[in-house]
Amino acid sequence: MNGIVDKSNPIPLYIQLSDWLEEMIKSEKFEVGSMLPSEAELSKEVGVNRNTVRHAIDLLMQKGLVEKRKGVGTIVKRKSPIYPLHKLNVMTSFVDDFEFDNILIADEILNKSRIKPTNELKRQLNLLPDEDVVKIERVRIAEKVPLVLEIQYYSFEKFGKLLDMDIKGSMYEILTREFNADLDHSIKTIKAVMPTKYIASVLGIHLTTPCIFIESLAYTKENECIEVLHSYYRGDRYLFKVETGEYQRGIGSAEK
Repeated sequence: MNGIVDKSNPIPLYIQLSDWLEEMIKSEKFEVGSMLPSEAELSKEVGVNRNTVRHAIDLLMQKGLVEKRKGVGTIVKRKSPIYPLHKLNVMTSFVDDFEFDNILIADEILNKSRIKPTNELKRQLNLLPDEDVVKIERVRIAEKVPLVLEIQYYSFEKFGKLLDMDIKGSMYEILTREFNADLDHSIKTIKAVMPTKYIASVLGIHLTTPCIFIESLAYTKENECIEVLHSYYRGDRYLFKVETGEYQRGIGSAEK
């Protein structure tokens, strides 16, 4: 395995090793269901310490390519990395972002509380002056890797029951099933942001890893906003897709 890593290369050794292992998996040198060489074997053959090997394998795990089994070793799970695809032109939930059926999906509730809304939330949700909101904060996880931090806000008067419920899976399903909510359309605002220390800690990313922030306002047919959702997507792991209509001539140019 000589020549796998170049110690004069500014790219960290664990990334070089991880990239090589990923290429071996894609080319089926390491087939799905097979075991990778042990950390000790890779360390000896490549000429790096075991900590470097461990970091390289952690990157493969984050991409959903391998899994560690206690007492067995590191098993190849799939040939291609998991990159969730979020469609922007429809109202979808986190579970809809995956094309694979065997993805292990999980949620972790970080906060459920009744709070005083900001002036912006009052305006968006059209709240009464003394009305509180429900705040639900959770991290969405796939294959044990945190991918999205969601912060959701609802009118306490209408959706206070959420504080007593076990929130799992699609919130849209919960809103329609438990509250008979009329979810007709949403308006999304998107921008790239750098994570705060808190967001980076929750998502397990470096402070230099960009995130995609989406503010989504969910409306009924009567154009009543019933949900304000702030989502922070890992910019290194997520893809976004939107379908557009035909090209409209003259848009953006002055008429003559």
